[in-house]
Amino acid sequence: MCADHRKTPPLNPAILEELACPVCLSALRLDESRLQCVGCGRLYPIVDGIPVLIAERASVPGPE
Repeated sequence: MCADHRKTPPLNPAILEELACPVCLSALRLDESRLQCVGCGRLYPIVDGIPVLIAERASVPGPE
């Protein structure tokens, strides 16, 4: 059987330090299998180990 495609390969921490949210330019942190912006809270998917930093593909947190 094929490997689970939802499993994300590890993201190099050195790369993570160089990335920023394309919307508000804040830092990003790893949140399970996504990157979360520490400023605006947007969640960016990681597909096959590659962060998809496209604002239109991000999940926007709603009011709690």
